[in-house]
Amino acid sequence: MKLVDRYITKNVLGAVAFILLMLTGLQIFILLVNELGDIGKADYGLRQAVVYVLLQVPYQVYLFLPMGSLLGCLIGLGMMANHHELVVMRAAGMSISQITKVVLRAALILVILGTLVGETILPKLAGIAKDYQLRALSKGQTLRTSKGVWLRQQSDFINIGSIVSGDFLEQVFQFKFDDKHHLSIVRKLNELHFEQGKWVARGVEETRINDNETKTYTYETMDWDVPLKPKILELSSNDPEEMTLATLHRYMRIQKKNHQSVFNYQLVFWQRLVQPFTTLVMTLLAIPFIFGPLRSSTIGAKLLTGAMVGFGFYIFNRFFGPICYVLQWPPEIAAIGPTVVFAFLGVFLMRRVR
Repeated sequence: MKLVDRYITKNVLGAVAFILLMLTGLQIFILLVNELGDIGKADYGLRQAVVYVLLQVPYQVYLFLPMGSLLGCLIGLGMMANHHELVVMRAAGMSISQITKVVLRAALILVILGTLVGETILPKLAGIAKDYQLRALSKGQTLRTSKGVWLRQQSDFINIGSIVSGDFLEQVFQFKFDDKHHLSIVRKLNELHFEQGKWVARGVEETRINDNETKTYTYETMDWDVPLKPKILELSSNDPEEMTLATLHRYMRIQKKNHQSVFNYQLVFWQRLVQPFTTLVMTLLAIPFIFGPLRSSTIGAKLLTGAMVGFGFYIFNRFFGPICYVLQWPPEIAAIGPTVVFAFLGVFLMRRVR
C-alpha cells in the first residue's frame, strides 16, 4: 500500500502545484492591472510596477492555498477516477476512508510547507515590495523605520509616529529648515486630520528658533502647511500582510495600549492562524465530489463544482468579517466561522459517500 499511497500523494500534490501556478499567473495579471493607475507617477514606471507585483504575488497566492488545495485535489483524484485507477484501488481492498487519509496526509505536507514559508519569508517579501513601491512613488523622500515614518517635503523633515489611517495621524514631529539649512521651527502635533482637502492639526506645540532666542507657542488647532498626500500615507502604514504572526500579535498589543481599534488586525491574525485547518477542510470537501453523487460526472463538471464551492468560501470569508464587525461579534468568530460552516458541510457530504 505504501507504493499506492505515494502515487496518490504525488498526483494530488502535483495537481495542487499546477493550480497554484495558474493562480499565480492570474494574480500577476490582476495586480498589474491594479497598478496601471500609478504607472508614470514620480519614479514609478512599468519596470517598478513589475518588480513590485513579483515581490507581492507570493503572499497573495499563499492566501489562495485553501482554494488551491480543493481544486488540486479535485483534479488529481478526478484524473485518477477518469483513468479508472481509483476503481482498481478499491477493488484491491482500499477503502474510501483509507484514500481520504492519504489525501489528508498529502494536504498536511502542503500545510506545513506553506505555513513555514507563508509565516516567515512571504511577509518579509511583502514588506520589501511595499518599501520599493513607496520609494518610487515618493522619489525616495519617504522612509519607513521601526520608530515611525520619515518624510521630506521641500525644507521640512517629518516623523510620523502612528498612521491610524490615510487621513488620520498621531504623534507627528515636524522639523523646518531655512534657506541656509538652519533649524528654524520644531513642531509636535498630537493629531492630524485630513478634512476638506487640507490637513488640520490638533494639540500643537511649536518652538521657533532664532539667532538669539527660542520661543514656544501652543495651539489647539491650526492648518498644517505641508502638502502631504494621503496616498503616500496609506502606502506607509503597516499592513498585516507584512507581519509574521508574532509581529502582528505584538503590534496589536501596542495598538490596544494606545486605545486604537485593532479589529481588522485581529481578524487577519485569526484567519492566518486558522488557515492550515481551512486548507485541510477544503481538501476534505474534494472527496465527496469524487466518490459521491458526482462520481460519474466529467472532470470538467467536478472542477466547475469545486470552483463554485471554493469561490463561495472565499466570498463568505471576505464578507463574514465586516458583518461581524457591524454586529460587534468577536474577531475570533469572524475568522473561524466560515471554516466551521464548511467543515460541517464536508462532514455532511462525506456521510453520503458510499
